[in-house]
Amino acid sequence: MAKKLFLWLHQWLGLLTGIVIVLVSLSGSLYVFSDELKELVYKDRVFVKTPNTGGALPLSTLQEHAQQALGPAYKITRAEIYPDKRRSWIFRASQTDSSAIGHWNYYKYYYRVYVNPYNGKVLYIEDSKNEFFQLVLNLHMNLLLGGRIGSSLVGYAVIAFVFILISGLVLWWPQEWSRKKLKKSFRIKRKASSKRLNYDLHNVLGFYILIPVFIIALTGLVFSFKWVDDSMQYVFNGGTSTTKRAIPTSAPATLGNGDKALDRAVHAVLQAHGDADLLSIRFRPGETTPIDIQTRLLKSRTHIFVWYYFDRQNGNLLMKYSDADLQGGEKVRSMNYDLHVGSIGGTGTKILAFGVSLICASLPITGFLIWYNKKRKKKKRQNKRPGMRIP
Repeated sequence: MAKKLFLWLHQWLGLLTGIVIVLVSLSGSLYVFSDELKELVYKDRVFVKTPNTGGALPLSTLQEHAQQALGPAYKITRAEIYPDKRRSWIFRASQTDSSAIGHWNYYKYYYRVYVNPYNGKVLYIEDSKNEFFQLVLNLHMNLLLGGRIGSSLVGYAVIAFVFILISGLVLWWPQEWSRKKLKKSFRIKRKASSKRLNYDLHNVLGFYILIPVFIIALTGLVFSFKWVDDSMQYVFNGGTSTTKRAIPTSAPATLGNGDKALDRAVHAVLQAHGDADLLSIRFRPGETTPIDIQTRLLKSRTHIFVWYYFDRQNGNLLMKYSDADLQGGEKVRSMNYDLHVGSIGGTGTKILAFGVSLICASLPITGFLIWYNKKRKKKKRQNKRPGMRIP
């Protein structure tokens, strides 16, 4: 009786959320290697043609060039600095409407300006709202419906998918652990009929990817729902909530000092981490908000970092902390993105995440075919009953 209930739950949750899971899984598999693909596809804007062995121009100068290229209507809100001398620096300008419905309404504008850091030349202005990998990312996060509707829709579909995974494990579990039964549960019979092959692809592959898919689903829910994020941190803190890290207050920048302080801060971090992968700066509003520079030390691993805070007035260091200073829920939270996209262990785990996502996208399809074949078989049996005319 319990197994019938799990089967009913598995089937109908799968039918209701199947299309969403396919789209989210396929877009997720594409996005796993987005950084590497961008370097290949967009190499003319990502890399400078003649790398300079000397130092880069001040960040404030490069920001000014990027802002002039965009015009006053689009305010630069973020900079991405690459210590690698082959790389261009990127300035982002974006504004969103969280209440809007649809991707193109959610982004009022979104541009990336690629600048040669050694001569200040603007290499490319990208309309990121319509850029391929950004569309893939937003398809993954909210089905291109915007945050107001799409994020919740994806989040609830993933919750349903977690129940599908649990019910799938119950249905897969062999009634007896004999050698013959285990062989059917762990191996795909490649020379079987198409229906049996489809069943094995759903049943066996679903079991093998269960743990990594469960991790990907749960880490995705952290992004979708604050209560999941809070609950996760509560659990890993041993039953206490994570205390929000205190951010130091900066002295307001006087006329002309803001740019000098910013350039001094960036120079200090580049000197300290010349072999880092990326420096990310968000130009936050507020006169007493400090300059904050997040330094990603290793490629594609956001959880290995040093975060700096500098005074807006003079560029003096106010505070810094690194991943080594994190504990409990805060530590796990910092690893959430890398766990979700598979970059936690480098290229090997990214390949694993890519393959798992593709298999995950196939499960609603193979599951639908199992359900459809059973339904058609049942209909044929009903038509063959005595006294009934068979068309």
